[in-house]
Amino acid sequence: MYLWSRRSLRLKTLGILVLLLCVVGALSFAASAWMLDRSLVEFEQRAVSERVARVSSAIQQDVTARVRVASDYGFWDDAAAFMEQPDEKFLIVNFTAESLRNAQVSAVAFFALDGHLQAGVEMREGQRERLDESRALVQHMRALVLDPALAGRSIGGDAKRWADGQPLLLVFSPVRRAERLSPQVGWLVLVQVLDEPNLRELSQGAGVDFRFLPARAEPPGVAAVSVHNSAAQITQPMRDALGVSELLLQVDLPPALERQRQTGLLVLLLNSFVLVLLAAAAAVLLLDRLILRRLADFARLARRQRHGAAAAPQHWPVQGQDELDQLALALNTMVSSLDQVRDELERDVRTDALTGLGNRRQLYEQLDQLLGQQARHRELTLALLLIDLDDFKLLNDSLGHELGNHLLVQTGRRLKELVRASDVVTRLGGDEFALIYVAEKGELGVLSFVRRVQQALAQPVSYQDLEVTVTGSIGIAYIATQAGQAFNKDDLLRNAELAMYAAKRAGKGRYSLFNDALLGDVQERMLLEQQLRECLRQDQLEVWFQPIIDVRSGEVAMFEALARWPLDGGYCSPTRFIPVAEETGLINELGAAVARKVIAALPALLAIKARHVVNVNLSPRQLMSRHLVEQMCSLVDGAGLSRDSIHFELTESALASNADFAKQQLDALAAAGFHLHLDDFGTGYSSLHRLQSLPFSTLKLDRSFVVMLGEGDARIARAIISLAEQLGMQVIAEGIETVAQQQRLQELGCHLIQGYLHAEPMPLDALLAWLAARELA
Repeated sequence: MYLWSRRSLRLKTLGILVLLLCVVGALSFAASAWMLDRSLVEFEQRAVSERVARVSSAIQQDVTARVRVASDYGFWDDAAAFMEQPDEKFLIVNFTAESLRNAQVSAVAFFALDGHLQAGVEMREGQRERLDESRALVQHMRALVLDPALAGRSIGGDAKRWADGQPLLLVFSPVRRAERLSPQVGWLVLVQVLDEPNLRELSQGAGVDFRFLPARAEPPGVAAVSVHNSAAQITQPMRDALGVSELLLQVDLPPALERQRQTGLLVLLLNSFVLVLLAAAAAVLLLDRLILRRLADFARLARRQRHGAAAAPQHWPVQGQDELDQLALALNTMVSSLDQVRDELERDVRTDALTGLGNRRQLYEQLDQLLGQQARHRELTLALLLIDLDDFKLLNDSLGHELGNHLLVQTGRRLKELVRASDVVTRLGGDEFALIYVAEKGELGVLSFVRRVQQALAQPVSYQDLEVTVTGSIGIAYIATQAGQAFNKDDLLRNAELAMYAAKRAGKGRYSLFNDALLGDVQERMLLEQQLRECLRQDQLEVWFQPIIDVRSGEVAMFEALARWPLDGGYCSPTRFIPVAEETGLINELGAAVARKVIAALPALLAIKARHVVNVNLSPRQLMSRHLVEQMCSLVDGAGLSRDSIHFELTESALASNADFAKQQLDALAAAGFHLHLDDFGTGYSSLHRLQSLPFSTLKLDRSFVVMLGEGDARIARAIISLAEQLGMQVIAEGIETVAQQQRLQELGCHLIQGYLHAEPMPLDALLAWLAARELA
């Protein structure tokens, strides 16, 4: 009877468990079905949003391309000149039928600021025609440029219109000269008809069928242009640069996922049934009250750990030696290890591994805290010091990375010893350190601290048997916030870095304060770089020539080719654009352009005198190009010229880095038949051994030594001229401006003279006229 009673209890328990599992299965199925339905609905919504986004992106890319074309024409000196003095040739050259077709532009019009049509062209039936002012299209364009929303607008934009039963894209741009802050003289409007071919191309690019509809009611019989018909669409208004446009965008939608929904529900029902059966079997075979209770305890603690409900990590209870107790022990060990690893990660993520100082993340976090402190105490001055060790890379490469690491650690330690608890020292990477200094005496307190930092950095560092002394260049940027403006930590670091580079340019071991002029210099340099790229792309660079006279015969011995860049109505100084070309890598392209123009000019010079020679300057970067010799030989040989009619001039700085490869290049140029001149000899990395081993045929006496002649000091000039004579080289003196300088050089044995005394640099036409005048004289 007892046994039966137990069996009945088991049956009852089994029945209750099965019933509960069935209820759970049903609820699970309902919840899963609801989630599946929601997922499919969200998927469809995402698909709709993605299709609309793809269409919008394709349209915006097309609009952006048109706006860029309009801006290129609008911000152009020629376009501004055309507005001030119309010239039909301008339209014929710049707006051909082919260029309009390539740009997919139906019409182009220039309007005065008062809306008067200056001139325009359009494509009609595949032919380019003059734009008739009576055309309705002109009225739409005029209405656009007279729209009050365009008043004061300094950049181009787009407007979408519905006209004559078809959608139009009107792209406008102010017309002004390329010079900054130049006044606007008119408007340029480009028109693209969004007809079926254009829509088909946009639709193929987006991978979605769509069409444009008018936003306002149209007369009966007028239909929107469509690409395809679709059963389901979504329609939404379109925007342009003036706000809501006159067009609606209608996008076809993908078919609904009803079949997938039904299949998913069937699979969920089957899974729920199988899971209920498996759960019932598990309940009968495995579960008992003790296991369930302990697992519930485990689950409760796990949830608390996962959600962080406990103030401190909790451990799973251990009651004995069974498997669950072993699991609890393992989990407790794992939690302890994870807590330790988490603490280490929290420390490492804010700490530099080498020096133990903070890193960039800690710097930013401390900045936020100090800014809050500064807001409460306005008398405090916060300064960011960016410190870069001078010549660290040279020390690291020559004496080893172990010494370099030791030097970084000692530098970090010295900086840490200098600061107070309120200051922050971090290492940003490499040999750069950042320090936030809190000063109570304003700028004087900051500068006093900077001098202490310089003194600390200049102390020798001992490593094994070596003593190394380094200096640091320091950039200083003050930390200040303005009401209503967000503080940008990246801008602050950039400002300190600009100041640091200014300190490096001034010399080693210096400091510099950030000011707006430093940022302006960087922006001006970037603008100059872009203008130089455009100059080279459009082949605007000019080459001028300065004669070099042999005073013994009075004849022209050779010419030096000098790059001249016409810019903003004048000429940009080579001292401005040559360093930019060197830094940006444009010097190779610039040098090749100069060489091409020199070779193109040589036949005219050789026609006057067959022995004329032109000297072309080579930069250090050009000399390091492995294709230099092949390129120069190809240019000269392709023009049918003798290679000895081209001489190359190089400064001593070209030999400072990678001297072995530089010598290989010079030997190859000399072997190819080119003569080589060493420019500015005595002002750079002079080496008599190097001079003797390199194939130079001529030395150029720098202008600074010529100036010394006028001051009565001829020692260096005499030594250089004597050295060249001993080595069998010629000497060219440059920068000669007076007869006295020339006579003194002749007395010292220098007979090749270059300078304003005889001739200034001049373009080819002026040079030919100058040579002709000399022949007649």
